[in-house]
Amino acid sequence: MLGAAQESSQPEEEGRVATVVLHDGQVMTGTLVSESDNSITLMINGIRSTIEHSKIRESYIQPPVEDRYRTMRATIEDDDTERLLQIVRWLIDKERSDLALEELKGILKLEPFNKEAVNLKTVAEQNLKLQAARNEPKDPVENEPAKQRRRANMAIPDFPLLTDEQINLIRVWEIDEKDPPKMRIKRETLEAVFEAYNEHPKVPETAAGRDAILAASQQEQLRFLFSIPARDFYHEIQVLEDPESIRMFRDSVHRTWLRNACATTKCHGGVEAGRLTLVRATATKPEVYYTNMLILERYRTNEGQAILNFQDPAESLLLKMALPRSQTDTPHPEVPGWRAVFKTTEDRNYRRAAEWIDAMWTPRPDYNIDYDPPTAMEPPAQANEGGR
Repeated sequence: MLGAAQESSQPEEEGRVATVVLHDGQVMTGTLVSESDNSITLMINGIRSTIEHSKIRESYIQPPVEDRYRTMRATIEDDDTERLLQIVRWLIDKERSDLALEELKGILKLEPFNKEAVNLKTVAEQNLKLQAARNEPKDPVENEPAKQRRRANMAIPDFPLLTDEQINLIRVWEIDEKDPPKMRIKRETLEAVFEAYNEHPKVPETAAGRDAILAASQQEQLRFLFSIPARDFYHEIQVLEDPESIRMFRDSVHRTWLRNACATTKCHGGVEAGRLTLVRATATKPEVYYTNMLILERYRTNEGQAILNFQDPAESLLLKMALPRSQTDTPHPEVPGWRAVFKTTEDRNYRRAAEWIDAMWTPRPDYNIDYDPPTAMEPPAQANEGGR
């Protein structure tokens, strides 16, 4: 990142999200502050960064959230509550709770007792209160040395976390059918699947056949949904605990070393984290470790290489870069204060981390989750549409 350059143009696109790709392959994403003939200035994780055009290979600006919202909204009927709620959740994720509330007013007018709409209304109202609190006048500006010390010890501000619905969807995709976690599948869900997939060969034509599925165990009902596969209804499967593969990540990776070594202010949990930015938190909550797991699963290096190798887990870049530099051909970049996590590939935590990667569902599914991390993780992986 370069120091501040002279800016001459007005910030006409202020508030837009912009991504620039440098000639060395580095990808930077932030809020566009302004652009001049010589440079572009972005606000990245609370830090104002100016990049000279001569350093930039390509750049692009996303349409404003409001424009994207209006485009999507124009395709949805006013009484299509289900799709409107999807837009509401998206708006809340994009920090436009004001627009979400407007939609919720219409939804609750049609369905006053819609539980999800009521809950989302509470969330949106709380978000607006928090935004108002953040915009209140602060104490006098601190001097620059104090500001630098504070930044060195702070976490990434306003880090986006996965929602309960997104966490549940990941749980569904990662279920081991031979050893499923506790879950709940409603009769209404199965009946809706019968209707939606009426002509599918896996759906019984007779009432007796359908009644048999309704009376079956939750495990058998799950196999039925996966066999179609009824992906449109996966979000309605309520998974009440972590599947085994996620439990392994939680206990053998996140709690053991990822949270304490990688997701810290001095590494990938601070404001200088770079493109791979992780949630920094002392508590092990689902929204924290699921978010970090999704970030690791989706992250790609500048060369487009995944850091999790599901074909050969022990060769995963995530693990190789955590070894002493003398013991790997893909060492961690030189960073002040960096320390190896594992001593050798025979380290117990190294082997457990490889076992976690091996336990994840393959071929890798597309969770179909809209999640924007604080920093760019592109180029993205190619989604695998096979399997479930």
